[in-house]
Amino acid sequence: MKKARIKKGCAAALLLPVLAITGLLIMAGCANRVPHLPVPSGITKRTDKLTLQGSEVPVDIYLPQKADKAPVVIVAHGFTRNRRVMAGWGILLAQNGMIAAVPDLPAFADHGRNARAIGDLITLLHEPGRPGQAAPTGDVALIGHSAGGFATLLAAGREKRARCWVGLDPVDFMGHGLAAVKKLKVPALMLLAESGAWNRHANALAWLRVPGAPLAALRVRGSTHCDPENPTSRMAELACGRTDAARRAVYERHALAFLRRHLLGEPAAAPAEMAEGDSEVAVISAAEDIE
Repeated sequence: MKKARIKKGCAAALLLPVLAITGLLIMAGCANRVPHLPVPSGITKRTDKLTLQGSEVPVDIYLPQKADKAPVVIVAHGFTRNRRVMAGWGILLAQNGMIAAVPDLPAFADHGRNARAIGDLITLLHEPGRPGQAAPTGDVALIGHSAGGFATLLAAGREKRARCWVGLDPVDFMGHGLAAVKKLKVPALMLLAESGAWNRHANALAWLRVPGAPLAALRVRGSTHCDPENPTSRMAELACGRTDAARRAVYERHALAFLRRHLLGEPAAAPAEMAEGDSEVAVISAAEDIE
């Protein structure tokens, strides 16, 4: 009888940690859930399975319904994230007459491979008949958040179709971003959050020190690292700080103006000129540090 009780006690003791860990995993999964954004009228969304750098990954493609031809914008998510947190950008870009392609990047932490995957995606999207109702014009812009900003920067220096690059609080890794900026030939814009651990204390500021680089930078005042995500998750907010729709709108406003200027050829003010009338951003110079 005693042995039976001991065995039951041991089993219960072993089961409790398992149940606790399972509960924590379920809670973490719920907290990291990304809400679904409905696709508004006037655009079409589809998901293609494409092979990028040897891996089959889903790519959400957002198409403007009223355009016969449109430029392509590649939108890259950040580290440990996925295409769902950049869905709002896909919708926004399609609403503004662009074809947006938002992939799940194939590599977890191999940013060079992700940059090459972006190159693969650009090539595939320009195959005859690939995007659908709006044919690509041949011009491409690259947008990326955090590590996705780093990967798209690497790609922007290599891709002949690239016309401009936008980094949404990008980060550098081992100085490779600095080397990429030295080779950059297209107009580039960084929209930075406040300095913190998640943007590696704004280490992308070092890119501004490259003489003659076609790079401008604005700080979104009070912004957290995950403000550019749309939608985001509660887990991301717990890690990075609460996001704010008004601050996200600042990112969107300046990114769209930059794309209209360099990708669509529409008249729009340069980043520094736009910042003059916008109290929610500050122009960053090469010598400035974000405290």
